[in-house]
Amino acid sequence: MRAYSEEFADSGNINWLPYTMYFHPYNYESDVVNTDATGFRYSHARGSRYSLGDRDGIDEVRVIAGSSTVFGIGASADRHTLASRLSENDPRAVPWINFGGRSFNSTQEMILFSLNRQHLPKVKEIVLFSGFNDLGLARLPARLRQEHGAFFMCNDFFDAMGGRKQSRFSSWFGGGRKAAEEEGKTPTHDEQIDYAARLVLRNLANWRAMANDMGAELTFVLQPLANWVRKTGTAEEEALFAELERKGRFAENYGDILEEDAYRAYRDRLRSGTQDLGVRFIDIVPQIRQSLPEDFWLFVDRIHFTDQGHDWMANLLLKALLQEKG
Repeated sequence: MRAYSEEFADSGNINWLPYTMYFHPYNYESDVVNTDATGFRYSHARGSRYSLGDRDGIDEVRVIAGSSTVFGIGASADRHTLASRLSENDPRAVPWINFGGRSFNSTQEMILFSLNRQHLPKVKEIVLFSGFNDLGLARLPARLRQEHGAFFMCNDFFDAMGGRKQSRFSSWFGGGRKAAEEEGKTPTHDEQIDYAARLVLRNLANWRAMANDMGAELTFVLQPLANWVRKTGTAEEEALFAELERKGRFAENYGDILEEDAYRAYRDRLRSGTQDLGVRFIDIVPQIRQSLPEDFWLFVDRIHFTDQGHDWMANLLLKALLQEKG
């Protein structure tokens, strides 16, 4: 986890890019994380490694897209990410490309794919493993969310733009902080769920259009959270959660959306919306609850998986994908 925080966080070596705001370091090499010339993480399977920008000889792929969970925060090496474990365990033997972007919301996930899809060969399948970041960011004031959703570090962005000498372009971004009462207004629980679901589904409509154009199957998988899976984790998980609370107060900041009623309301909105769009929807949480051994150490924090957790989740996801296809 230290390797991720040193180089793949806002204090590290991230690249600042148009449209997506930020992305991973290029050509990064370490024992934990390796990226190609475009910043995409490598997948490993059957003695080979490959990425979006480094896939010689591969003429057909599957794609798993999303935020940091897909990128693989928590994995001790590239071979332990979801993309790698899907590639290794998938009986169909078509490699999975890692399209995860750390700390992306659903708009950034969609933009990242739209800007890079031309580099892909034939795409058989796209799995969008997402949902939490939009829900977590939906609690921010409307000034930061605007139409397309708040993003991580957006407060710094708007403050920096507002603090500069105003040009005809920079003034569009809000011109500094609004009144204190607007800045401090937190959306209600229901408003957060409604906003996040609408944003995810709006972006999913664009994913559907791209997938249809590419002749690829599209599936949305609601990203599971530790609190949605079980009330009390293993001894290792609870020790980590307690330490992270002391440092970051995750449950204090996001406690309302970690509850069962929030999960069910958000899930139901997304399930209904994906049905209207004609996009396959998988809620993996019930399957985790049914099959997760009581003493299995799945999470390294409330969002990301351990090495064995990535492998276990990849197998469960494959089972769900194949079952959904009948």
